[in-house]
Amino acid sequence: MRYFVCAFELIKFGIPAEFTESIIQLTRTQNSTIENVDNNVYVSLPALFQKYSSTPHGVILKLSVSNSRKITLLTPQIEKDMEIPENNVHGLPQLLTGPYAFFSGVFFSNENPVFIFNPEKLAEKIK
Repeated sequence: MRYFVCAFELIKFGIPAEFTESIIQLTRTQNSTIENVDNNVYVSLPALFQKYSSTPHGVILKLSVSNSRKITLLTPQIEKDMEIPENNVHGLPQLLTGPYAFFSGVFFSNENPVFIFNPEKLAEKIK
């Protein structure tokens, strides 16, 4: 599957390309994890990990409040656009809670691990 890999400090997120409707460059900061603005829900993945900073967040996802499965990826930079075979994504233990509940697994490479984001899990939590 194809992923957009975005980084914030040492944390890397893999955003599934199949769920991404559009990509917008972002310089906005967000101190709260979830903000509702103009019928959209803005979710800061770094804030989920309690990584607050005055610099722009590495990844913020904008999910339409509608039943659409598509997201708009808001990011200052996409580090990589890469294919990650599904059999190389390792599941996360069910015991993990907090921000890890929104990820379907992790991909280990020669660099930092890439957490594979699952927008459907987040959409369920928001609704």
